[in-house]
Formats: sequence, C-alpha cells, structure tokens
Amino acid sequence: MKDCQEITGLYEQGKINRISISDRIAIRSHKMICKLCRQYFKDSDLMDVILTKKYKDLRKYTFSTSEKTKMKKVLENN
Repeated sequence: MKDCQEITGLYEQGKINRISISDRIAIRSHKMICKLCRQYFKDSDLMDVILTKKYKDLRKYTFSTSEKTKMKKVLENN
C-alpha cells in the first residue's frame, strides 16, 4: 500500500496527466481511510479554483521572486 506522500503526489499528477487505473484505485482506497489526505485533496482543489480565477491562464503566468518567497514562507510555517 502506498503512503500519504505517494498518494498526494499521484493525486497532483492526475490533475495534469492521465494516470493508470490502478493508481486511481489506490487514491480512492487511501482516501477512504485517511482523513488527512481527504483534507489535503479538498485544500488542493480549492487552491486550484482560487488560482485559476486569479490567473486565468496559469501556463502563461510566472511568479515573481517576491511571490515565490512569500509562498515558501507560508508553506514552511504550515
């Protein structure tokens, strides 16, 4: 069985590329038993919605150095 880090990595990868059926099943199975990953999935989806609304086309947008620094500080404090 895959651990939380592997599952969240697969989840994020699945948002960008098609993942295998076995990986999708692994995510769903893990999601049923892991409260922390369920919360991570909700938070990740919310962040995608917020960023998509703010930056209509994320592929064209690049973060400035100060934005990157601020995001790193926020992530380090969580």
